[in-house]
Amino acid sequence: MKKNAKRKRTTREKQAQQQKRKKNILIAFMCVVLICVGYIGADAFMLRHSHAVTGGGSSSQSAESGEEKTAKVTYISLGVPSVALDNSVMLDSVMSDAEKGGFYGVAFELKRADGTIGYASALTTVDTFGGISTPAKQLHDSLKTLTSRNLQPIARICCLKDNVVPKRSPEMALLRDEKPYTDEKGNTYLNPDSEDAMKYLREIVSESYNLGVRVFVLSSTDLPAGIKEGHNDGFKTIVQKIRGDASDALFLEEVGATINGWNIADGEYNDAGFKQEIEKLPALEENQIYVIKTEKDIDDVNEKLKDNNVSGYILVED
Repeated sequence: MKKNAKRKRTTREKQAQQQKRKKNILIAFMCVVLICVGYIGADAFMLRHSHAVTGGGSSSQSAESGEEKTAKVTYISLGVPSVALDNSVMLDSVMSDAEKGGFYGVAFELKRADGTIGYASALTTVDTFGGISTPAKQLHDSLKTLTSRNLQPIARICCLKDNVVPKRSPEMALLRDEKPYTDEKGNTYLNPDSEDAMKYLREIVSESYNLGVRVFVLSSTDLPAGIKEGHNDGFKTIVQKIRGDASDALFLEEVGATINGWNIADGEYNDAGFKQEIEKLPALEENQIYVIKTEKDIDDVNEKLKDNNVSGYILVED
């Protein structure tokens, strides 16, 4: 009888231990779940409410008052193809090059001059027009990775010039004689007075903003001189039309330039040629940034720009 009582007591103790072990495992599992949920929530909050990385020396804008605030920009940024933002080997190479060259930011084309889209958009309108080409497939993750390395992500948008949408949606196109207007190079344009056209751009801004973009560089905000009259275009006007819910994002106007170091007098590329080209750069106004194209070595040109006290630029390999 004693043996049976002892055996029953041992069995009950084992069962109690097993139940306690299961309870501890369940508690540990729930803790892990709560921690993961907390990280996910915090990550989403930070992406939604994050501001521009300040290493490049710029201030933010706000549209809450209905007027655009101004910002003096000193970003020194490396321009790369959109496809490089893949959050893998290519992105690692880009970050290494940027850090080696002393760049504060990495710029990519969100919407290109030909109208194609440079990221994997989920927008119905983008899908309808079929304009996605060689996109950044992992944009959300890439933006997080860049920011974690203190590199400012910068999205470039070619606004009105567009060779995709006007050909498929005439109601969004800039028209002349009831046909899509084309310039001397055959380019077509979105109509800045078309609410559908501006909504299309606004949705692109909103989607990329929600993915983590906080700095947008706009080009083609002015129509060609021959058809400009009577239309509500211009940088400030376009920003107001497409900002949408990107209330704390920074919008900058692109000022294009080419720097290769060509010395006209000597008929060759040399340091004097670089200095001449740099001296001819127009002075930047507030909310403007140079987008400098070059056929020469990026690091070499970057050093020459710094040596000549140039700041506020995106350097792109031509």
